[in-house]
Amino acid sequence: MAGGVGLSQALSYARDLKSLYESSRARERELEQMQERLRVAYQQSLQYAIDLRKTYRRLQQASFRSLLGLANALEAKDVYTRGHSERVAALARRIALAAGVAPGPADIIAQAGLLHDLGKIGIPEHVLRKPGPLSEEEWTVMRRHPIVGAQIVAPLEFFAEGAVIVRHHHERHDGSGYPDGLRGELIPLGARIVAVADVYDALTSDRPYRARLARDEAVRRLDVEAGQTLDAHLTALCVHLTGDAAPERTV
Repeated sequence: MAGGVGLSQALSYARDLKSLYESSRARERELEQMQERLRVAYQQSLQYAIDLRKTYRRLQQASFRSLLGLANALEAKDVYTRGHSERVAALARRIALAAGVAPGPADIIAQAGLLHDLGKIGIPEHVLRKPGPLSEEEWTVMRRHPIVGAQIVAPLEFFAEGAVIVRHHHERHDGSGYPDGLRGELIPLGARIVAVADVYDALTSDRPYRARLARDEAVRRLDVEAGQTLDAHLTALCVHLTGDAAPERTV
């Protein structure tokens, strides 16, 4: 009798253990299924984020190309400045690399060189094309173009450093520039580089108010400005690079 009770209890205990084991395995399978669903959801979310980032970059690059087209259209209207930004961009990149700037940041500087005069789209043509000296009122209008240019490119988040360069490319080493009167190394390096390239190309190009200068005269004027309005080291690099070979024509 006692043996029968013991066997019955053992069988009941075994059934309970089996039921507990099966319940535990069922929960494990549920957890495994849940983990698999989470893994799939994570992979889908990750891919969505990657696709979204690619789309965002494509949109920003398309916006950049549109702005570049606008800048080119602005230059195309004026025989005196046609190709100016392209030349400034190519020379600025060469100066940047010679100054030890890495290729990636040098490309940003070159791109800023391409767009540095974009803000002139807001300058009236009678001021922009005036063959003689500008009046004080006209200079006030002209000095706004770096700010306007920076505001135009500011929505391009990947081009934040470029927007800073566009804003400050008319700052001068001695603090006499605009729009913020920065001086020396307070001026971003990229802006100092574009400033030198901009001045060199302006001196060696035909303008409404004068014919292009011979290289020797352009170099003489650069030497006068070196350490005064322009960064002396970057000016020396510009003179050296433009003396060795013709600047690149593309970026």
